[in-house]
Parts: sequence; C-alpha cells; structure tokens
Amino acid sequence: MPDPSQLTQFPRPSVAVDTAVLCPVPGRGLHVLMTHPGDGVWQLPGSILRPQERLAEAVARCLREKARLVDRAPVQLHVFDQPDRDDRGWVISVAHLDVLSAADVGLAEDDGTGDTPAEAAEPEPAESDSDHPDSPVHSRKLVPVHDVGELSAEHQEIVRVAVHRLRDFHERTPDPFGLLEREFSLRQLRELHEVVAGESLQADTFRRTMLPLLDPTGQAVSQGRGRPAQTFTRRSALALRADTRLETPEGSRRE
Repeated sequence: MPDPSQLTQFPRPSVAVDTAVLCPVPGRGLHVLMTHPGDGVWQLPGSILRPQERLAEAVARCLREKARLVDRAPVQLHVFDQPDRDDRGWVISVAHLDVLSAADVGLAEDDGTGDTPAEAAEPEPAESDSDHPDSPVHSRKLVPVHDVGELSAEHQEIVRVAVHRLRDFHERTPDPFGLLEREFSLRQLRELHEVVAGESLQADTFRRTMLPLLDPTGQAVSQGRGRPAQTFTRRSALALRADTRLETPEGSRRE
C-alpha cells in the first residue's frame, strides 16, 4: 500500500489552464475568442502548467502568447476534472473567464459584409516568453457562442459554462466587467446586457432591477431625439473583481 507521506508514490495528473474570453459585440451577440496554432485545430487559449508556475501566471502567459492579450486577470470559472476528458492523458483543467470588447481584443467588429467578426487575415507575431522563443504564432477569430463546433467537446463545455456564468453575473450586477464608460445611461447599460443575454430585456423591469445598484451622476447625455438621458456610475463595491462569492454552475459556493 502506498505510503501517504511520499507523494511520488501516487500517480499525478497534469494541470491545464483554459480561458474563455467572451466579447459582447453590439448588434451581433456574444462571441468567444478562438486561437489556432497553425498546425492544429481551433481552441480556447490554454496551456499545461509549468513547474513551479502558479495558475494566474500560467493564464497570463497563455493569453499573452496565444491571444496577444496582456495585463489580464481572468476570474476562475470551474475545475473540469473528468479523468478521460483529454485524449493525451489525465489532465485537470482549471478554466477561467475574461470579458473584453472586440476592439480591446484587437479584432474588427464589422467587416461590412454582415458576417461575424473575422479572423485577422495576417496575424502579427505573438509575444513569446524569453525562455520559449519558438512559441508558434497563433491566428485568432471571434465566433458566436452558439457556433463553436470547431472546438473540441471539452472546450465547447467550457464555453457553455462561461456563458452561463456571465449571464448570471449580468442578471444581478450592472456591467460587471466594466465594458462601458465610467458614466452611462440606463439605455446603454440595457443594450449591453441584452447582447450578453442574447435577447431583449423589458425596459421597466430592467430599470427597477438596476437602479438600486447605481449612483446617479447628476449629468445627462444626448441619445438622439427626445430629452437627454440621466447618467449613472456603478457602485464600486459591485465590481466583479471584488466579488469573492463565485459560484459553480450547479449553484454551490466555491470555498
């Protein structure tokens, strides 16, 4: 029987990080960022944890190398630990969630054709760690979250859980990832939440839900015809980064 004081006697899984980067694109719906290494398949930005590397460090490295996103701090989403989930062997994935605008990702929101945001035709070289100068250049594209059939079944599940979590956040928090300007109107806020929800939201119900969570600025903004609309700010305590009560998709608290 293995000696529990000697961890080397126990088989150990590899640990991976995978990040669902979601982008609410006005007029087009919620999209997810996919990357391609050039000789493989479309995937979420992900990597195996390196020796002595922390999860947050691995996520930041992976987003920098494969998605050309720097200074990001995604939130942990869920641990996927099915023993047979990866055909390469026993791999546990700690999935993360980040949310950006398409402009922040660096991909066009509208190519004039009515299609979804397109993959960069000539991707610029991704920044590589100095210890790994031969990291492959990854192409990128934004794809509607309901059209991710090019991803593996495991990555499709990560997207599904990420979308569920993001919509849950938006039901109880105004613009939880701070995509809007610091000051915004209720209409601007509702339009963002509708993109995330994938459906129209009843204006009066939305107003009653969100107003207690906002602070009025005393200013107004013109929104076309009609009287200027009052603007608001999010209460700082509602910022998603300060919310430590992240729940699993099944609704249980993560301690």
